Amino acid sequence: MKAIKFLSLAVLISGLTALSSCKEYSEFDNKEVIENTYSGNIELTGNVEALGDFTGDGDSGTFSFVWENKEKKASVNFDVTTAPGGSCQIILNDAKGNEVFNKTRPEGENDTFSGETKEGKEGKWLVTIKLTNLDGDGTYDIRPAN
Repeated sequence: MKAIKFLSLAVLISGLTALSSCKEYSEFDNKEVIENTYSGNIELTGNVEALGDFTGDGDSGTFSFVWENKEKKASVNFDVTTAPGGSCQIILNDAKGNEVFNKTRPEGENDTFSGETKEGKEGKWLVTIKLTNLDGDGTYDIRPAN
């Protein structure tokens, strides 16, 4: 009898763990900003997609928000113009919290990026934009991709 209770408890715990891991960002609303330490200007717009502009005068910081992606992949486009020493990094984590995209564009490199994430779990994704010593401007455009 004890073995059956122990087994039932183990199955219940593993089921709850699996269920909660699929809801990594479920407590947040679509396009809800989770962190904004960026000292420059940044905006978030769009309906199904997440897009926006950012500007800076040597500004640094992180801007993170939750984005609802009903697909297993996303198309990521960004364009950055910055003076020497500046950079823009975009990181995407899927609904399970797994990193599916991580690209940095430092000054001096091709400032335009267009690509796709690795496959991940559809649902609420975390988008993190890290801007370092940004002395210029840029745009980002993130859309569901199948």
